Amino acid sequence: MNKTINKLLSKVFVTDRKSGPGLSKETIAEYNIARGKPTSGHICHAPFTNMYFNVHGDCAPCWLTFLDPDSYPQKSVRDIWFGERYQSLRRHLLDYDLRHKCNTCLKNLQGGNYTSVLARAYDINPVQDYPSMLELELENTCNLECVMCIGELSSAIRKNREKLPALKSPYDQAFVDQLEEFIPHLRELRFNGGEPFLINWVYRIFEKVEKLNPSLKIVVATNGTVVNYKVKEWLDKLNIHINFSLDSLTPEIYEGIRVNAHYDRVMENFRFFHEYTRTHRRTMCLMVNPMRNNWHEMPEFIRFVNKHNINIWFNTIQRPEELSIWALPYDELRRVYHTLSSVVYTPEERSSPISGYNISIYNNLVKVQIKNWLEEAEGRTAPVTGDHEGTSLPDNDNAKAIIEKNLSDYALGQFKDSIEQRSRRLTLLMQKIEKIQSELNERNGAVDFYAAIYQTPADVLYSRLEGRSVQDLVAEFESHFLRV
Repeated sequence: MNKTINKLLSKVFVTDRKSGPGLSKETIAEYNIARGKPTSGHICHAPFTNMYFNVHGDCAPCWLTFLDPDSYPQKSVRDIWFGERYQSLRRHLLDYDLRHKCNTCLKNLQGGNYTSVLARAYDINPVQDYPSMLELELENTCNLECVMCIGELSSAIRKNREKLPALKSPYDQAFVDQLEEFIPHLRELRFNGGEPFLINWVYRIFEKVEKLNPSLKIVVATNGTVVNYKVKEWLDKLNIHINFSLDSLTPEIYEGIRVNAHYDRVMENFRFFHEYTRTHRRTMCLMVNPMRNNWHEMPEFIRFVNKHNINIWFNTIQRPEELSIWALPYDELRRVYHTLSSVVYTPEERSSPISGYNISIYNNLVKVQIKNWLEEAEGRTAPVTGDHEGTSLPDNDNAKAIIEKNLSDYALGQFKDSIEQRSRRLTLLMQKIEKIQSELNERNGAVDFYAAIYQTPADVLYSRLEGRSVQDLVAEFESHFLRV
C-alpha cells in the first residue's frame, strides 16, 4: 500500500526534478517521498554532513565510500573535510550522479529498495559548513570473536583466529584536540566497534564533549558485554543513546555466534540499558545480523522489540559466504523466503508507531532484500557458458577472467561516465584484487583466490572491494577460506 501511495504522490513532485545518470525523475521523486523529503535537492546528505573515520584512519562520508579516501594523520581533520575528495563527491551528488563512489545506493534505488538505501541514515543531519555528524571507529579493541566478524573490527579475532599482530590505531591526542573545532557544530556523534566501551579514546572524546557540547546526541554501538562504573558514570553525564547488538534469543545459538559472550549476562545488560534509555528518554535500537544459523528467529525478534518498545535494524552479512543468506543455493533460499514471508502480524502487534516501523523493516528484509537474493540465486543456478561451458570450478586464471568480465559488465550497467573514468575505476579494483592474491601467496603459498570468489555477485564483490583495505580483505579470506 505504501509503495502505491508513494508512486502516486511522486507524480506531484516529478515535473521540476532533475534526473541523474541511471536515475529517472520518477525514481528520484518516489525515493524522496519514501524518505519523507519530497522536495529535497540532496539525494544524499552524507558528504555534506558526515565524516566516517575507520580503524585505519581513512575518512569518507559513509562506510560504502572508502575508495581512494583521505586519511588521518596524513591529513588533518580540517583538511579532509574541506579537501577536494569531499568536494568532488558533493558535486557529483548535487547532479544526482551516484556513479562516482555510490554504486550500492544506486543499485538499491534502481531496484526500488528504498528502505535499504544507506543515504537515508543521513537524512536527519542538517547541511551546514561543518559536519553535523561524526562516525568513529577508533580501534578494533573487542572482547568477542563473533563468527561473522573479522580482525579489522575485533582485536580478539585478529590475535586468536587470524594470528596477526595487533592493529595499531592511528588516532592520538592530536586527533582528539583537532575535534575541538568540530564538536561545537555537531548534532550527533556515533561510536562503532570494536567495542567502544573498551576504547580509551572514546572516553577522551567524551571529556571534550562534556566541555564543548554537553547536550550532543551520542550513539554507541555496543555488543552489550561491558557495563561497569566508568560506563555508568558517563551515561549519567552525557546524552548517550544505545545501539545494542543481539543475534539470537536462544542461548546456545547466541553463544555460538558471539564467541566469548554469555547470554544470561548480556540479557541482564540489555535490561540495564533498556531501563536507562527508558527513564532518561534516550533511544535504543536492536541491531541484528540475519544469517543461516538464526534467520528463523527474525519474526520473534520483531515481537521482542515491539514488546520492549524499541526499534530494530537488520544488518546485511556479505561474508563469510557459509554464514550469509544471499549465497544460499536457490532451493534453500526459496525455503527461507517462503517461511519468513508467510509470517503475519496481528493488528495488536502493530498497534504503535514503533511496532509498525519494526514490521516495515521486517517486510523490507524479507519481501525486498531476500526476494532480490532469491531472484539472483535463480540466475546463479544456470551452468557456466561460453569458454567455460560445463566447468563449474574453473582454474584460477579462468576465474580471474570471469571476475574481470563480471565487474566490467556490472560497471557498464551501473555507471555511465566516460571510458577513461570507468577504466580507472576497474583498474583500481583489479589492482586491489591482484594485491590480495599476491599477499595471500606470499603468506600461504599458492592460493586459488580467484577460483574461491568468482561466483560472488558482482555488486557484492564491488561493494566489498570498495569498503575494505587490502590487509583486512586478506585477513578475512584467510579466516574464512584457509581455516585449518
